[in-house]
Amino acid sequence: MADLTSFGAHNVKRGVKDYVTPHKVALLVLVREYSILIGRARGTYQKDAPYVRFSEMERRNFMMGLLKLIQAVDTELRDLSETVKAVIPFEFYIIFMGKLEELNNNSIQGIMDYLKLLPEELFKDPQPLVSKQSVLGLFIRRMTLAFDKLSFSQVTKLYNKYKVYYRAFSEPHIDTVTMGNNERTSGSDITQPKLDSEDSDTSSLFSSGSYSQRQAEYFIAQQAMLLHHNESEALPVTKLQERVRELLKSSPNLAEAHYLSYLNNLRVNEYCGVVHSLYHYFDRHVQTPTTHATASSKEDDSNKRFRYAALNLAVLHYRFGHREEALAAINEAICMAQETNDNVCLQHALGWLYRLGEQQTLNTANLMARAVSKSNTLNLHYLTSLGIQAFAKHNALSTAEPASVFEFLISSNFSNCQHSMIDLMADGYAEKSALWYKYGNSEMSSLSSQLLLNLETSDSAIYHSGEAECIVLCNLAKQHAEQGLYPAAMEIISSLKTQFPPHSQFAKIWMLCEQEIIFDRAVCAAKWSNAEQAVFNMSAVDECEANYRKAVLKKARGETEEAFDLLHQLLQQYQDKTIQVTSEFWVRTLLVLGELYCQTNNPTVARTHLLDALMAAKEHHLGFLFTMATMYIAYIQFCINLPCQALQLIDNHLVGILTHGSVYDMARTQFLRARCLVARTADSDKDDRKTALMSAVHLLSDVVELFRKAECHHRVKGALYYQAHLYHELGYLAERNKCSLQFRQLDQHYPTTDQSAISIF
Repeated sequence: MADLTSFGAHNVKRGVKDYVTPHKVALLVLVREYSILIGRARGTYQKDAPYVRFSEMERRNFMMGLLKLIQAVDTELRDLSETVKAVIPFEFYIIFMGKLEELNNNSIQGIMDYLKLLPEELFKDPQPLVSKQSVLGLFIRRMTLAFDKLSFSQVTKLYNKYKVYYRAFSEPHIDTVTMGNNERTSGSDITQPKLDSEDSDTSSLFSSGSYSQRQAEYFIAQQAMLLHHNESEALPVTKLQERVRELLKSSPNLAEAHYLSYLNNLRVNEYCGVVHSLYHYFDRHVQTPTTHATASSKEDDSNKRFRYAALNLAVLHYRFGHREEALAAINEAICMAQETNDNVCLQHALGWLYRLGEQQTLNTANLMARAVSKSNTLNLHYLTSLGIQAFAKHNALSTAEPASVFEFLISSNFSNCQHSMIDLMADGYAEKSALWYKYGNSEMSSLSSQLLLNLETSDSAIYHSGEAECIVLCNLAKQHAEQGLYPAAMEIISSLKTQFPPHSQFAKIWMLCEQEIIFDRAVCAAKWSNAEQAVFNMSAVDECEANYRKAVLKKARGETEEAFDLLHQLLQQYQDKTIQVTSEFWVRTLLVLGELYCQTNNPTVARTHLLDALMAAKEHHLGFLFTMATMYIAYIQFCINLPCQALQLIDNHLVGILTHGSVYDMARTQFLRARCLVARTADSDKDDRKTALMSAVHLLSDVVELFRKAECHHRVKGALYYQAHLYHELGYLAERNKCSLQFRQLDQHYPTTDQSAISIF
């Protein structure tokens, strides 16, 4: 089986300085003993050696663990032994620990002889135990070469450090620092001369917990990838910042460490730390000399770094909501890019320019179209796909046909799959889910969400987890809540809290979703204090949505004057463009205002607002809101004694409500339909009247169950009251009494204190 002893290492950077530490000495011992065991099993090692059988699974686990140990930071021997013990047979673990003890008991000459004979023993022709070009071969050669470069005083210091390293494992009750001091002052070893400058530079790297340059680069690349791919898998914020400080302590001029600190500070929106780290990164990055380059190329490279420094600064200001500062930085980057004809930098700047510009305008649309076209010409596939998705969003928020919007997303998805852009694939599915929900098709929205959650997005066994996943999980939580499955919805929210902690970048998404679910549930159950608290919490995340929900709460409590003031204020702000909201928000506000006028017995004025909502929903293709506006108009027709016309409107749109509506919307629509059936036969003969009453009674049974599922107790009482009247007219006294008993029991638990607070439709 091919493993780390034969796998070649590709793209290895040259000129990286390595240091020999006690931890690496222990790893060399582990590699040697394993290679000898495998060589004896294969017959390529003829000397006497113990035999331990490794299964294929044990070999695979050992190789994976050994690769991580080589790449990771130095650790204490206690941690190393626990890691190794978990992936190797116990017999081999005893051999490994015995060899470490033997090195500890020997003199300096023992460790020198061991490391000197190591390459001769493992690389011996014609059948070497370890290939020189393999991962382990390169590790052994680097360590032996670094050891050969050590002076005698440095070797002595390494030996003393190794004794401290081993004794910290064998005698854990002894303090490591105390042991180190005793080793230096005991006098039993060779007297230490004063170290030269090279010794002082490398002395800190002999201790556990230090980083070599290779380990630092690997750690930074790994954590940066995790912060981008799945933030929850990265180290916690405080622990990662401590590691960054350790890196900078070992290598103060390591620019990449400052950029990792910049990404880490962004996680908690620490503005001062973000700016400080970004400035330090580009200060050191610009000063980094470029070898084997002419003066002109060095100048071009320096200017390029300045351009991207300005671009990153613009992104930083955008993240913190500093629009003017972001635009200034973008303009600076554009000017520098135009001077050197840097089209790639210009395309990145153009992408941020249309994001920072005024949305839903012709100028923004033209910018997007030019950005997509130029990015495609330059083969910037990521920017091309990202621009197409942004263009699709722009068209969806305007009045474009849904078919054209989905065509854009199909082309984006094709490019994402072709070039394996996982994050944009996830964004595409999330955008589809949001669009289907906007267009009133909750089933297709749920399907798109499920497709994203079942998408293969793993990279190094770590699945992608970002804004797209947070959005679709919130969509699923809302859809569960709409169907009355509140425990399941809160379970989804709980998983989001674990996956996206409160300090994370996307936590506001689930925070708003959670408060919306709590508010809807509280209003249905007439728990006004819970609803007020939800509105208060919501105001910290989305002030416009909080004001809208506050108006809904006032309407439900019967505080009509305050509700009218809030709703008219929202409509005026939308018309004056002082708030940035979507057309969906505008239509929802008009529907609530129309319902409020109906609640105050003013259907004529309500009809004007409902017709405005109907036209706006049709223009922006808001399918479900268009259906609900039609239902409100049907209710007005019912109120003005036009039950036949109202029933016709309901029947025309009933399928859409039953397919994509919430249980509350289904219940109140069926309740209105039952009343229209009864009102239509007010002057009919006895048989037609009885048939209509029986149909209404059966509908009301479903209405009661749906209202109960939505926990809307006062509406359950209204349906039971009306059903009891119908049973009385039909002469079904037992059924009437049963409904009356249920009404009485509900009224005892949920009394109605204000008749005007009861929703009419």
